[in-house]
Amino acid sequence: MEINYLKILWNETYEALMKKRIFIVCNTKSESHITVPEQSKIATEYFSDDEFEEIASMFAALDIPMDFFTYEDNFIRHILNNPNEKWSDYLVYNAAQSGFGPGRKSLIPSFCNLHGLQCTGSNAYVVSLCRHKYHVNKILSQHGISVPETWLYFHGWNTNGVPPNGKKVIIKPIYESASIGIDRDAIQIYDPHIDELINKKMHIHRQPILVQEFIEGYEAETPIIRIENETYSCGPVGISVDNEPLLGDNFLDYERIYFDKYTFYNFEDLFRQTADINKCAKTAANILGIEGLGRIDFRIKPDGSFYVTDVSTNPHFVSHSSVSFAFKKRGLNELHIAKTVLGATIKKGDKNDRVL
Repeated sequence: MEINYLKILWNETYEALMKKRIFIVCNTKSESHITVPEQSKIATEYFSDDEFEEIASMFAALDIPMDFFTYEDNFIRHILNNPNEKWSDYLVYNAAQSGFGPGRKSLIPSFCNLHGLQCTGSNAYVVSLCRHKYHVNKILSQHGISVPETWLYFHGWNTNGVPPNGKKVIIKPIYESASIGIDRDAIQIYDPHIDELINKKMHIHRQPILVQEFIEGYEAETPIIRIENETYSCGPVGISVDNEPLLGDNFLDYERIYFDKYTFYNFEDLFRQTADINKCAKTAANILGIEGLGRIDFRIKPDGSFYVTDVSTNPHFVSHSSVSFAFKKRGLNELHIAKTVLGATIKKGDKNDRVL
């Protein structure tokens, strides 16, 4: 990550940032509006009260006026009920994703675009696209990015066929993150009898199911920052389970994510040559059109070959996150993360003004 570039970003956007107000729109576990019991695991993606306090403190350190909304409806009603407000004076930090199925995380970016508010992160289309794991896999594959073999199941197998018998696979709901729907039975050796399990998961989660070649080895998350036509990699951050960097056939299931039963480490301590991973992360972000802070996730075999397994347009940057780890590794802190996220949003607004 080019710290000098970040310093330029902070300096260039400081004056504009000090004239803004911030709306924080996010969901919290304690104020969840989920009403369907079998979908309650979606709250894994919501902030705990402690995490919410972290985010609020992070932005408060900038000494900028803030307002908070823990439910999208409340934020939307606030905007609609104040039609004479000058919304160009506001920045919206969005981490909200109530509802079910595709597109739920795109509501606030789309609404902000309609009403002239600057919103952090990627636009509504890119946010929705990157939540569809199968589409992301096929788009990246078409551009020569290494990805695991992947199959799609929705009321039967898609036209690209079925996994070969004996293939070790991982079964994932197609629209979810934070390992929602990924339990201990997610890893299987495929044979046609597994179709019953896949079909059951499809009905439980009310969405198509991704069946993907499972890559044994290491796991790393690579935060990226993409501003205008420049993309920077923060470097791969390794994930350790039970203090073991080499996961082998282990993986982050729902329970481990929910209870933070994993830690981070500097992946470069194991693999000194990570230039190709950084290049791949930046290329993937460019292809998908991710804006601002994002993240590209990898599984890496012991021989160093790597595969993009997932992407995020809005990764968490609380203290227990790969983003926070990557910044701290470079001597930066939470305030620098906040300035980067909001500075990138101001830059995006400047670019859109030039286009118009």
